[in-house]
Amino acid sequence: MKISVIVTVLNESEMIGVLLLGLLSQTHQPSEVIIVDAGSTDATVQLIKVFQKKHPRFPLKLVVKEGNRSVGRNFGIKLAKNEWIAITDAGCMPHADWLEKLAQAATQDQAEVVAGYYDAAPETAFQAAVVPYMLVMPDRVNPAHFLPATRSMMLKKKAWQVVGGFDESLTLSEDYDFAHRLEQAQFKFAFAQEAKVAWWPIETIKDFYQTVMGMAQSDARAGITRIKSYLIFCRYLIFLFLTIVFFCPHWLLSVAFTVACTGIYSFWAMWKNAQYLDKNWYYLPALQIVSDFGVMMGTIKGKFTR
Repeated sequence: MKISVIVTVLNESEMIGVLLLGLLSQTHQPSEVIIVDAGSTDATVQLIKVFQKKHPRFPLKLVVKEGNRSVGRNFGIKLAKNEWIAITDAGCMPHADWLEKLAQAATQDQAEVVAGYYDAAPETAFQAAVVPYMLVMPDRVNPAHFLPATRSMMLKKKAWQVVGGFDESLTLSEDYDFAHRLEQAQFKFAFAQEAKVAWWPIETIKDFYQTVMGMAQSDARAGITRIKSYLIFCRYLIFLFLTIVFFCPHWLLSVAFTVACTGIYSFWAMWKNAQYLDKNWYYLPALQIVSDFGVMMGTIKGKFTR
């Protein structure tokens, strides 16, 4: 199976070397690798060119196309020579058998779209705590309904053409929208849980909030409904209703009710995600609340800018 690998990059000088070495080490070698740079101002392009000189036989092509990730991916896929297109992101490192496992799943299941998987490579306690909020954890995976993310996926070029490619108006959650349209078009999916890439989590609370908000905004703009998002609105609306109707006239009761609800909610946040952490569970309540407000603000903004 000949596979073209598409990657988009922008100012990824810290991680581009890891990605390139991961692709070079594949047990199933790619037929071509197309890296689309969106106009990096750091050393990303220079590092890629150095890699090309060191490994002249490795089929790596570097092109420049300004725009968001959707623009870059569509441009790279248009240039691809092969029927099968594998996609991963800068900031990830594919396991050595990543392409091999994707190809096996496509062949065994006669699939047109293969959803790979991922694992996290946190370097700090905060990054470890972020993981359950950003990835689908192994015990929560439903193979029959697992939609591919661009960290790890493969599909036929025909499928990309039929659904019109990635939505270039979306800068975040564009892969969820793309996968959702592939599912609606009734292409045959396969899930390859062993086709993994390592992912480096977000490093700061500010970046975490902006990412969550941006993803929710993109979902709302694309008309994608996530039940979990609306459940978050329900939680806070019920809290406000109970506070105003029953406790507002009595400020002591209102404070006590707020403290009790915060404690219960914090315990729930730790209970559902502490199992994925060896320690440092104390980040979880804050991340839960920041995530909630990011989802709500992003959904509201997305609805008004749709």
